[in-house]
Amino acid sequence: MILLLETVHPDAHALLAESGPVEVVSDLAAFDPADHVDVRAIVTRGRGRVTADVIEAFPDLEVIARCGAGLDNVDTTAAAAAGVTVVHAPGLTTSAVAEHALMLMLAVARRLPEVDRAVKSGNWGVREGFTGAELRGKRLGIVGYGAIGARIAELGRALGMDVACTTRRTDGVDVERLDLPDLLRSCDVVQICAPLTDATQAMFGAEQFALMRPTAVLVNTARGPIVDHAALADALEAGELAGYGADVWDPEPPDRGDRVLLHPSAVITPHVAGLTDVTYRAICVRPAEAVVRILQGEQPDPASVFTS
Repeated sequence: MILLLETVHPDAHALLAESGPVEVVSDLAAFDPADHVDVRAIVTRGRGRVTADVIEAFPDLEVIARCGAGLDNVDTTAAAAAGVTVVHAPGLTTSAVAEHALMLMLAVARRLPEVDRAVKSGNWGVREGFTGAELRGKRLGIVGYGAIGARIAELGRALGMDVACTTRRTDGVDVERLDLPDLLRSCDVVQICAPLTDATQAMFGAEQFALMRPTAVLVNTARGPIVDHAALADALEAGELAGYGADVWDPEPPDRGDRVLLHPSAVITPHVAGLTDVTYRAICVRPAEAVVRILQGEQPDPASVFTS
């Protein structure tokens, strides 16, 4: 049996169903592995967590699939110890997430939600005295320079921005490399593209916000826990930052009373950067194809297989 912790694209679901029975968990909050038997594959997206306990609960488990690139919701160490293959969809969300990041930059800089709400409530006069920020000529700092960071750099340069980055990469870096404090001090827009690791957990806190310009915008399309949200709320309320744009949170979904969520300079989307007409299908179908091949005793595409 194939267990889906979340729904997937219909094409991926149909592909999985051709290889055996598929069961969808209707309520993640009430998910109990004991309610399911003979599970050979688990498929998740971003919310369903595949922990060591979940892996241990299914002795027949052969493969775990993450319909997406990141694997922070899958215990890959426990999977490896149990001999379970982990497959995912690296590289497929690059363009979609980069475009979404650019949208958030522009939305915050041009105060889009504020003027949208005003006009829809009949206040055309909001334009009197209104000033948005133009990105041309501004300095963009990218924290983490993988495929998505590099694509965001291309988009930033197309708008006439000067681009710098922080990265551990030793090659393929075509923009100025800075350490994080210097990047924070010198940039007008700071874009987070780093993966969530022990080293990046809460890497943006009060100390980092204090280094940033009060006119600076922070954008996070990576992972919510990279930002200390309490410290971020303090920085926004104190005027240490001009605005925040994010597609990720910690935890997801956020509390409705969260101070950042309620701040007028924050633009928040519900972890949808990779869910475009093109990308959503691709990030679901590729792991599903790998699951089917593994369950049939065949080798999956090596590009889909996670290796530590």
